[in-house]
Amino acid sequence: MINTSFLFKKGMWKWWLAIVLFIATLLTYLNRQTIALCAPMICKEFDLSNEQYGELVSAFRLTYAIVHVPAGFIADHFALRFTYALAVGFWSLSGAAAAFVFSFRQLLFTRAALGVGEAFNWPCATRIVANAMPPGDRALANGIFNSGAAVGSLTASLIITPLALLYGWRWAFLIIGGAGLFWILLWYASTRKGSNAYDAVTSVRHHGSQETGNGQPAGKLESLKSFMREVLMHPAFWMLMVVSMCVNPSWYFLNEWIPKYMHDQRGFTVFAAGVVTIPIFLGADLGNIIGGAVVKFLTGRGWSLKKARGAAIAMSVAFIVPVALITKVPSPWMGIGLLGMAGFGITSIMVNYTACIQDLSFKHVGLVSGVLGMFGNVLSALVNPVIGKYIDKTGSYAAVFISIPVLAVLCLLAISAFDSILKRKATEAVETGSH
Repeated sequence: MINTSFLFKKGMWKWWLAIVLFIATLLTYLNRQTIALCAPMICKEFDLSNEQYGELVSAFRLTYAIVHVPAGFIADHFALRFTYALAVGFWSLSGAAAAFVFSFRQLLFTRAALGVGEAFNWPCATRIVANAMPPGDRALANGIFNSGAAVGSLTASLIITPLALLYGWRWAFLIIGGAGLFWILLWYASTRKGSNAYDAVTSVRHHGSQETGNGQPAGKLESLKSFMREVLMHPAFWMLMVVSMCVNPSWYFLNEWIPKYMHDQRGFTVFAAGVVTIPIFLGADLGNIIGGAVVKFLTGRGWSLKKARGAAIAMSVAFIVPVALITKVPSPWMGIGLLGMAGFGITSIMVNYTACIQDLSFKHVGLVSGVLGMFGNVLSALVNPVIGKYIDKTGSYAAVFISIPVLAVLCLLAISAFDSILKRKATEAVETGSH
């Protein structure tokens, strides 16, 4: 067993836990990126059009969306030490199973199964961060674990593409899928019994149930009624719905289509199309950390959370807007720079959006994350075949790239409205309590 006792001293356990969540998130993106980086090989072997490739991506996205809600409910009401490990094991085996398919339909099935397992990652991770971190540290902790998405995308081309070129795309799926089994060992070692981390991933009473009038914990049905009353009826929730349906499709597009765009539109080889995504996802990784760090820095100097978050998101939008011009830029390297800036801005929005989820409802944070994630992913699942059909018809990505800055501006407006609503509700509660 790995000796991790030194990590649990002087509060280090919280940040170590965030790193373990980062590794899990990294693995989710390595498993996802196998399909994007191996797309030219897979499309050639199965003779797929862009529209069919979009359907292949959507097979993952649709199940990922549907399972988000039950995954969020489970994250709020059940101990996560075993549940999270089970989810990682399931998605790892599902990813590896793609190595053994011999038809387009079989590959669709394995991607759908991958979506089922990976749907647990964000609800579980946001629940754990909410349990372990005080409000002022959550944006940075979210940035740490969420940066696994960008790092996974960044390193994927250095791991997956060489494996696929040397041994075939099936081996790439098998090896990446198998890596998740090692994470499970790390997870159990890091959340060993008797540690603060163990309490954070096994305790559910303080957030998973509410008390009835006689002081007894209410049941799951009462908790669902509470969710509907306190969350679905809250106008701030619907502002987050807007953000989810804008920022998630933008991020997924970068991951699922950019290697193919570089290969088909910019003339890069399979290997080069993967490698040139490194600076793009490096920018995204920086956005994960800086987007949360800016809020922590500004609030530490007396800024209100609303003002600090607004400044961070405005910065994010400024980085995203130039990507609308990418199809007009002749140099592929300038295009890569624009995509890196967009990646920075998108992930910076995402970490602050995740902090908004935790601010809205501590008690229901897993379920809120699940519901919002479901709608964002359903939209992505529906849009992917449309993107493919548009590209098949026009031979261009122009309209897609123009839409990304528009969606970013909507995120800024929605999060600003979210913070204003929360502030107004808090003021009303104080005034009501004083009477």
